[in-house]
Amino acid sequence: MYLDEFNLNRVNSKKNRLASMLLDVNSLKRIQWEILMDFTHASNAIEGSPFTIDETHMIMDIGKNFMTKSSYFQRLTVIHTYAFEYIRNNMRKNITANRLLELHEITMRNIDKEAGQFRDQSERNIICGRLTEFLEKLNNSQKYHIIEKSALLQGYLHRIRPFNNGTGSIARLASKWMLNNYGYVTGLHLNPYEVKYYRRCAEKADKGTVAPLVHLMVMCVEETLDLLLSKVKSLNILPVEEAMEKSLDVARVFVY
Repeated sequence: MYLDEFNLNRVNSKKNRLASMLLDVNSLKRIQWEILMDFTHASNAIEGSPFTIDETHMIMDIGKNFMTKSSYFQRLTVIHTYAFEYIRNNMRKNITANRLLELHEITMRNIDKEAGQFRDQSERNIICGRLTEFLEKLNNSQKYHIIEKSALLQGYLHRIRPFNNGTGSIARLASKWMLNNYGYVTGLHLNPYEVKYYRRCAEKADKGTVAPLVHLMVMCVEETLDLLLSKVKSLNILPVEEAMEKSLDVARVFVY
């Protein structure tokens, strides 16, 4: 294991505290959407996107078209919405090579002519076989915590580069998907320095050194939990009994 029990217990206590809260449905949906927009901005920034966080929000919220900026990253920003929907519809399902192909097809649609295909036609069966073997071992492993597994998955995808385009985006989306399957909230609230550090961690994972990426993933999960706890506390939280008595439209706090 890469993580110590103290850090895991701290993160899990925040996760459990958040899961015990109730919030009105509309407020919860807005918080979910803000987390996804921030994730999209940071993930694209890691790939070199020129868009600011505010511009990313405008693209996703109101469909703003920035004609003078990269059309590639503008399309990638919009399509992340469909990628998140795919992940939400496949919650609790193990990540497989075929599901990663489906996620890639959605994420790179109208961007990459090889969307939904592994790179190098002559090696596609080899790549699929290696990825299938790795995912089966990872999904069944009892050795690692799920946060560690999410980083190992990212590292392996960076190492074998299964796609000609979009490997980094898919690696982060797949990591988020894996964590969501186990109830861990995952956002990417990264400043410009942290974006550069994330790139370096991914490069190290590409060479087999995964520990920095594991600890960065813990930071991302915990910062998202802290942000959510702060936002939820500032809104109208109700005890379960009172919510049931008033038949209010509330839901347990869960962010995918």
